Amino acid sequence: MKNLNKLLLVCFVLVMTTNYAQTNKYGIRAGVGIPNLKSTDDNIYSKDYETVLGFDASFFADFGITEHFSIKAELGFSRKGGERNGVQPIPPAALGPLEDLVQGNPVYATFDNKAVFSYIEIPILAKYEWNLGSKWGVYVNAGPYVDFIISPKQITDSYGEVPLYWDETQTIRVKYPVADVPQEFWPDLPPVDLTAETDINSDLSNMDFGAMAGIGITYDVGENSEILFDWRGSYGFVPLQSDVDTYGSVHMGNMTFAIGYAYKIPSKVQATPVKE
Repeated sequence: MKNLNKLLLVCFVLVMTTNYAQTNKYGIRAGVGIPNLKSTDDNIYSKDYETVLGFDASFFADFGITEHFSIKAELGFSRKGGERNGVQPIPPAALGPLEDLVQGNPVYATFDNKAVFSYIEIPILAKYEWNLGSKWGVYVNAGPYVDFIISPKQITDSYGEVPLYWDETQTIRVKYPVADVPQEFWPDLPPVDLTAETDINSDLSNMDFGAMAGIGITYDVGENSEILFDWRGSYGFVPLQSDVDTYGSVHMGNMTFAIGYAYKIPSKVQATPVKE
């Protein structure tokens, strides 16, 4: 009930803003994202992920409060992720029928590993804008955001069958136990194919909350229209993996570059002529 009351209060403020603001803007923006999976504790499963280009797009409503200050609400879609290629550990739970064989210990293999996350993103940003002449403008904005994850996937490709090792230097092969045979005579475990596309939704936090900040440039292309060039960065406070004891504390950061279009609507107060 408290959350509902807060939401109703926000809606009331936005409605009042719409009626008495300087200028409201409604538009769309789209561009590329450069995500960063950041491990804060050097966990063997989560470290060394590299950036892959993502996608970022949103609809926005920019409610003017004063001539320069406004509140910007967005509803967007963002694709983020990272990749790690080469020798890397495999969690026992990911080995399927071989999980009991490794007895809770990680094993190593050479393969490509790509994590792809799609989000519904809702930022609420405070914005301050200056005019640079008759057509150009520049702005800064910052505020919180919340992300809801959808359809997260892990895509692995070993390009055929690969051997499993107990160590990262790949010197000790995983053996296949044989009853009544001394361990030193156990045969090597046959190579396995690690190529797969796995739904990892149950392994991840279903939402993220973080901070976002950025700058932008606008250019008027008509009396009530403008194009914009938007740069922003964000960082999530909620660990990505739900099992932080196994996978460590991983946080999602993102840098985006986008272009957009906005249609400007003067407020009712501005649009009403003053009678003399």
